[in-house]
Amino acid sequence: MIKMVVADLDGTLLQPDLSLSKKTKEAINLLRQHDIIFTIATGRPDQLVKEVVDTLAIDIPVIMYNGSVIGHPFKRERLYEHVIDKAIVRDVITYCEQENITYMPYHRDMILSRPNPRLAFFEKRNQSLPKQQQATFKDIDQITNITDYKFHKILLIEYDPKRHQVISDIMAQKEGISVVSSSVGFIDINPVGNNKGKALIRLAEHFNVTMDEIVVFGDQDNDIEMLEVAGIGVAMQNASKDALAVADQVTDSNADDGFANWVFKYFSQ
Repeated sequence: MIKMVVADLDGTLLQPDLSLSKKTKEAINLLRQHDIIFTIATGRPDQLVKEVVDTLAIDIPVIMYNGSVIGHPFKRERLYEHVIDKAIVRDVITYCEQENITYMPYHRDMILSRPNPRLAFFEKRNQSLPKQQQATFKDIDQITNITDYKFHKILLIEYDPKRHQVISDIMAQKEGISVVSSSVGFIDINPVGNNKGKALIRLAEHFNVTMDEIVVFGDQDNDIEMLEVAGIGVAMQNASKDALAVADQVTDSNADDGFANWVFKYFSQ
């Protein structure tokens, strides 16, 4: 029996334009009507989760920053959180500055960044959102001492495949952090020992749910541990090859409402 459903956001629950389809909302409502717990597990920070959490009226803990935090973007208390060591933050940022790598440190209350296409996208998106859903950004050059802040994740962006691999390999050699990809071109830097799988186990204990009573949906390498530990791990058709390899089942792509299609099929059996 399914008691909990957990879904990744980008490439999974969300459409390619990052919207929530009507069918997806209906599927989530159907889960709730059957008293099945629904929440999300994402690499996004608090600031980029507010829109989805508010739209879907999620009032329980969500997994953010690839598992570095279990909490809620509108509530101060945390079920779990882990920050990157300050010395490591300084080391990663120094490397990015030297190699001219786009980087975005994720703080609970803001995202630090210089102008880049991803920042521009979300700043434009802010203009169409109600105030409570808007993300807060701050120019990284306005920060006097960056190690005064606590970061749960640093996102590095490099779309050139060869350069991306070099950067990933160098980051992977550093102690105290874990390195994973949450999307094409993304290099996610998290505190060592954190991933969505471990966070899912903590969340299951919180709700007194066993792992075999959980279904998860994901599409990228940062979903692999979650897909492995859940009772049923469902990969999207658009998933990475490694995510597909560990999944128990495969559904349609996010563009074709794969999450909703799976849910409606489950209840029609």
